[in-house]
Amino acid sequence: MKRWGKWLAVWLAVLLVVSGISLPARAETPSADQRLDATLKHYVAELRENPETRGMLVGYEVVSLDRSRTLSALREHNTFVPGSTVKLLLAAAAVDRWSADTKIPTEVWLDGTLSSGGVFRGNVWLKGYGDPSLDEKQLRKLAKALADQGIRKVEGNIGVDDRYFDRVRLGTSWVWDDEPYPISAQIGALSVDQNTVRVQVTPGRHTGQAPRVTVTPAPEYVQVINRAQTVEGDQQQLTITRTRAKNEIVITGTIGEDHTGVTVRRTVEEPDVFTGWVFKEQLNRVGIRFSSSTRVVSGELPSSAKCISQTLSPTVDRLLQRTIKTGDNFYAEMLLKRLGATEKGVGSAEAGIEAIQTFAARVGVDIDFRQVDGSGLSRQDVVAPHHLIQLLTAMDKHPARERFWSFLPVAGVDGTLKDRMTGTPAEKNVRAKTGGEFGLTGITTSRSGERLAFAVLIRGTKEKALSKAFQDRIAVAATTYPDLPDPGELPPEDAYLLTERLNPLLDAEPYRGVVSGVMVESLDRGDVLYERNGPALLTPASNAKLFTSAAALGLLGPDDRLHTRLFRTGPIQNGVLHGDLILQGGGDPTLATEGALRVQEGPTIHQMVNDIQAAGIKRVTGSVIVDTTAFTDDVYGRGWSWDDENEYYQPQITALSINRGTVRLDYLPGGQVGDPIRLSLTPQTRYVRVINTAVTGPAGSENTLSISRDRGTNTIRVSGSLPLDFQGDYTRVPVENPHLYTGELLREQLENAGVAFNQPSSAQAGTVPQEAELIRDYPSPPMSEIVRYMNKNSDNFYAEMLLRVLGLQKEGVGTAQAGVEAVNDYLRQLNLNFQADLVDGSGLSREDQLSAEELVQLLSTVSRSPVAAPFTDSLPVAGVDGTLQSRMRNTAAANNLRAKTGSLTDVSALSGYVHTKDGERLVFSMIMNGYTAGSLRQLQDRIGVMLAEFQRGE
Repeated sequence: MKRWGKWLAVWLAVLLVVSGISLPARAETPSADQRLDATLKHYVAELRENPETRGMLVGYEVVSLDRSRTLSALREHNTFVPGSTVKLLLAAAAVDRWSADTKIPTEVWLDGTLSSGGVFRGNVWLKGYGDPSLDEKQLRKLAKALADQGIRKVEGNIGVDDRYFDRVRLGTSWVWDDEPYPISAQIGALSVDQNTVRVQVTPGRHTGQAPRVTVTPAPEYVQVINRAQTVEGDQQQLTITRTRAKNEIVITGTIGEDHTGVTVRRTVEEPDVFTGWVFKEQLNRVGIRFSSSTRVVSGELPSSAKCISQTLSPTVDRLLQRTIKTGDNFYAEMLLKRLGATEKGVGSAEAGIEAIQTFAARVGVDIDFRQVDGSGLSRQDVVAPHHLIQLLTAMDKHPARERFWSFLPVAGVDGTLKDRMTGTPAEKNVRAKTGGEFGLTGITTSRSGERLAFAVLIRGTKEKALSKAFQDRIAVAATTYPDLPDPGELPPEDAYLLTERLNPLLDAEPYRGVVSGVMVESLDRGDVLYERNGPALLTPASNAKLFTSAAALGLLGPDDRLHTRLFRTGPIQNGVLHGDLILQGGGDPTLATEGALRVQEGPTIHQMVNDIQAAGIKRVTGSVIVDTTAFTDDVYGRGWSWDDENEYYQPQITALSINRGTVRLDYLPGGQVGDPIRLSLTPQTRYVRVINTAVTGPAGSENTLSISRDRGTNTIRVSGSLPLDFQGDYTRVPVENPHLYTGELLREQLENAGVAFNQPSSAQAGTVPQEAELIRDYPSPPMSEIVRYMNKNSDNFYAEMLLRVLGLQKEGVGTAQAGVEAVNDYLRQLNLNFQADLVDGSGLSREDQLSAEELVQLLSTVSRSPVAAPFTDSLPVAGVDGTLQSRMRNTAAANNLRAKTGSLTDVSALSGYVHTKDGERLVFSMIMNGYTAGSLRQLQDRIGVMLAEFQRGE
């Protein structure tokens, strides 16, 4: 009977097929791998539906270490800012090259003679080799070793030698506003207490008094400026910071008389000299005295010196454990440079990264990523989830596997995971390196006993807690595998009219590391023609200027003008001004000297000199005062890079600034080989000092010219070589305190015109007193012209000045933050509710986050507003002008596409308008972030031309 039943079933099936009749397919139960994959993709899909996480973009990969199989992946080849997870690359290379018991020495040397009475005549030297753990206790041991030699007094100096590393103290693209804090301490081969001092602030004895301040160690090394005040109560509102490029601790705010006190750590400049001061303090404590002329000097240990003693760090594995478990940036950077020194012979971050890449390539990790530091503090680091998975897979097969795994924090147990994933299957199971809001990478053992590795990286985080919660969700799901329910079908992806045309361009192999946010919409029909990662919050670079310029035109008006005012105090008698000249800034970016640095028809110093002479002034008993109080004291934007301070595109921002805060240096080779190069400074001013050691090299030789400014000063150094046949060029260099520069130029040009000053002092900062009389008001060109220059040339200085003007005029405070509030107010007026996170006006900051969707909405809405004409006119035109002058020439986009460009390392953007072949108006935005071997500009140009050639129905 069973046999007949089987044949009957076969016969019926054949009959149904022949008849064209089909039975409903039986749904297959998804496998465990499929359930995990679907579960994780559902988690990602949910992000877009939640307004609080809509801008987050996720890339991840989960693999089975036991089966060498990928279980789930999404955007695994796209590169993301990894944060602290990049430390895994350093740790892996370190355990590969260094034995577990490796220790790092710090040595004390003597170069001189010791008398029978215990007087040492000569120099005491400290030499460092990159121990990140060196502290006062270890220096005390070295000091005691000298005392044990019978030394009671030193008649000489304390020499400090940190030449084992280079002299670059901060990492590539670290931000200037992090510098006072331990997270961004300076790096040197000879460093103590992680190059920080402890600052303790306690209330004064009575209200109204300054609080008491104690600095340890080496209080003489830093200057304390205490502007705080003791008040009633037990609360405190103190700000304790360090002045950029100075060992100056500034304390402001209030502390209650009943408060117990505040203790913080703040960083110092020049680690080697600081260590020398701390060592001197320890020498004093063991009874060694110094002559009054003793100094701490930085230099190279002489060959005549003799090593007396050394102290050793803990084992390298203990150092790496701290680096990874607690995410210690200082330890990471010190170990990176030491890796460069031991493996490549150069104690630099670049050499350390070269050593990491050599290791990575050897163990099978693709090296198509960018690493610029060891800690992940830089947002120029970009890594893909797949790179991290390759690393974990390689380390799982490495002889030092257990050493490497032991460094990772354990969920719910220790390190940076101590308080995460508690009460879940991941607790005490997941081992992973955290990266703050940027990601989580590690291993876990699933419920089936299978070992899984995972890497999650995230862009566009608005709330760190939400990002970390998502990371934990992935780790918990991997740990719960295979006991996961079937989450059901994913919603289908939207198909757009341009999908088949744009996807192949964006998916091309050279761009696999790039995260692209792209959106194209019809202004005429209102439909979306294409969208990829439209809501994703990405780094926009100069596309941020679109928000600044739209708000400036919309809130201030196209005809608005900014004002610089010239005042005097005191009477004018017989050609003598018995008082001061006062120049008050109002944020005009067009103020300039006559000549090459004047880019618009704004006010000039020459006009001011003429007006002062026309007022009958031939002599001034006072001085030139500059009033820049319209803006606050922060001269750089939030998140700007310290190492771009020499670049023309990152000048300081003050309410009174001339020549966009820069001087110009034109340079040519000398007359023959070996001659100094020829330099020309514009304007000619004593405000800057130029030291030229550059020479002329043979024709055809390498151009090694370097032009830099000593940090925190106005000393410009020109070095290197120019080939004899070099045709000449120029650069602009920012100045320190551009408001004082402006005042000094006014004073110098007055003196050149024959106006004398009784006081020899330079220009000074001050304010306009009530009794001052206006000599003249100098208006800028209209706002429409200012915005046009800004966008056509992508001028960061203009954008930052305008942002602060917006803050001043609309929020009452001349700050970038107030300016951003004004921009947000303008967006609300346009009925736009954005997730955008802007921190500056230019897009220089990598902390800016915008989406292609938001840029399209802005461009679309402004195109229908009263300022549509001046706004659109401000955008560069493809193949015609501005930053698009040389792009898309001789194509359908030329003299058609208008768009704002944007560019940073591994960031490129293009957003604007274009007419299609049949005249339809489109608005588009392309924001591209990540490492690529291809040209993002070429990709954008291809898309721009394709849009210009597009015609519906083709």
